[in-house]
Amino acid sequence: MSKNKHMHSEIAAVVGPDRSTAGAPSLAQGAYGVRGNLELLACDRTDGLWVFWFNADLVTDPLETPDVPPGAWSAGLSFASGHRYLDAQIVQSSLGPDHLEVLALDERGALQSWYWSPGLGFQRRAADAATDVSRFTLTHVAGSLDAIVVGRDGGARRLVSDADAPGYPDRTWNTSPAGETDTRSTREDPRVRALIVAAGEVEAQIAPGTARSARSTRNGGTTELTWRDTAGRIRHLGR
Repeated sequence: MSKNKHMHSEIAAVVGPDRSTAGAPSLAQGAYGVRGNLELLACDRTDGLWVFWFNADLVTDPLETPDVPPGAWSAGLSFASGHRYLDAQIVQSSLGPDHLEVLALDERGALQSWYWSPGLGFQRRAADAATDVSRFTLTHVAGSLDAIVVGRDGGARRLVSDADAPGYPDRTWNTSPAGETDTRSTREDPRVRALIVAAGEVEAQIAPGTARSARSTRNGGTTELTWRDTAGRIRHLGR
């Protein structure tokens, strides 16, 4: 299948095969390009983070990014050096405009807050979202960020950073009065593994805890599946 026909993927692509990454990759629908690219974030094995992006445009669209052809993944960009990270998640924000938002959990348990903006690139905020964290999950709604955070003591809480708080791109995190702390959302969803297997992948070759899914606008709506195989490579498949 030609990648330029913009069809759903039939064979899982390997993302950043020459990069030393670890953990579960995080993918989000991006806002850049004519049709909206995909943004994928992963932890380096020893130091910092990697971001990759997929050019979702067609060959007939205006060519704005000649370094990454339509239907292909970028080689990857390294940032956030100086820390080893256990998990990191990325979302496309509606603020900025179109800034990217990242929460990254370092090995000390600090949940670092980062954002990307044109020109400056990725910048770490002075204040972390939380400390003594063991795992988390991040969602975005109209510029606001919502995180379910599980502490090293096993306790869970819901943190919210509102879009209308003053001082953006600085962010303030507050414990939600609703107190919704469904910690199942911070773990791998077995239904995602089932989708990957249904697409023809061998379950034994999916590294435990790394299967994730996200929705994109590609081809009128695509479920983007990402995981790490047992050889350590990031895999991506659109269904």
